[in-house]
Amino acid sequence: RAGCSALLLNTALPAVQWARQLAAVQPAVCVADAPHLDRMRAAAPRVRLVAAPDDVSLDPASAADDPALEVRENAPVVLLATSGTTGEPKVIPLTNRGLIHAGLAYLDLLPWGDAERSLVVMPLYYIGALSTQTVPMPLIGGCNVVPADTRAAAAAREIVERRITFVDAVPSWLGLLVRQPPFSAPRWRSLVHGGSPMPAATAAALAAAHPGLAMFDVWGLSEAHGPVTAHRYDPERPPAAGVVGRPLTGLRVRARAPAGDAAPGEAGELEVHGPTVMAGYVNRPATIRRGGWLPTGDVGSVDGSGAVRVLARAKDVIDRGGRTIHSVEVEAALRSVAGVLDAAVYGTPDPVAGEAVAAALVLDPAAELDIPALRAAVRERVGGHAVPRLVRVVDDLPRNAAGKVDKRRLRRAD
Repeated sequence: RAGCSALLLNTALPAVQWARQLAAVQPAVCVADAPHLDRMRAAAPRVRLVAAPDDVSLDPASAADDPALEVRENAPVVLLATSGTTGEPKVIPLTNRGLIHAGLAYLDLLPWGDAERSLVVMPLYYIGALSTQTVPMPLIGGCNVVPADTRAAAAAREIVERRITFVDAVPSWLGLLVRQPPFSAPRWRSLVHGGSPMPAATAAALAAAHPGLAMFDVWGLSEAHGPVTAHRYDPERPPAAGVVGRPLTGLRVRARAPAGDAAPGEAGELEVHGPTVMAGYVNRPATIRRGGWLPTGDVGSVDGSGAVRVLARAKDVIDRGGRTIHSVEVEAALRSVAGVLDAAVYGTPDPVAGEAVAAALVLDPAAELDIPALRAAVRERVGGHAVPRLVRVVDDLPRNAAGKVDKRRLRRAD
């Protein structure tokens, strides 16, 4: 109603990173609730600060006359920023046009019904919560339920008590959900997961506990307003490692090799074209695209039917003594080991081979680290050259605004 763009800050970041992000957009005002006021003052001491009330009613604002504002389709509505830990952050503008197109693409994808209720368990500064839940629900007359407690135990109760029909979550969170005491949720019809591959054991447990639940795997990025490809996930026939489905309505994906377009099935950098692709970062050169195509930074392939496979981030392809290792294949092998909820694989410096393989694992609280089993799984599925030299256990994997694992933070922690 005020005609402003809102930069959504990651509440898990320290004040120094908030300061970098705020400096990139030069805000007119900052709004924070009581628990975050001190951090906001430290991040932006010269910017007007407004304390958000603990309890606010939207009724008075809804009853007021609409302001005389021109709604432009390419105007930025929401801004999302990269962490900026190694320099100036990149700020992504989400526009009216891009968000509506992303929402409409979801309407084509899922089997929507009457009285849809979406449980928002991802932070609202994640693109997934915005483009897959906040936008689509009003378009179909549904509603979003935003709980104060998004931990799996509390969410299980919310799914039942609030008669939830739709959930969008990352696989590691779903791995915790299936370990809660069994619960009946007959109205829960559909699930979207993304950010990392779905462990087969988690999918099987969901299918067994909730028969008829339609599961969809989605791949995307914030620079394309979220979802780009998707496919129906069948727990009885899990897809090959890295397969993420076909482009959503209005979008195209290609793999680009150094010499030009990659042949079907040939690996290259994945690029996206369509109405949800942003024009450029805030306060940076106007375009980041080559002929309308957005380089994603992901290495993958597109087969003859248009199905997309993501192999690794371009910067996460590991070169071990001249042998190329795609992290997604090693991660899939690690997730196949009992007790592994999630895995992230990345390169670490090696004085002889150039790079060695490192892995960060999230384990089931009841499981123990089984190094021989991990090595055997990777050796059998990928090869001995891909066996991680360094393995460490973490409580959770750090993620960026798109819900993808932030491997830079893992490398810095080694």
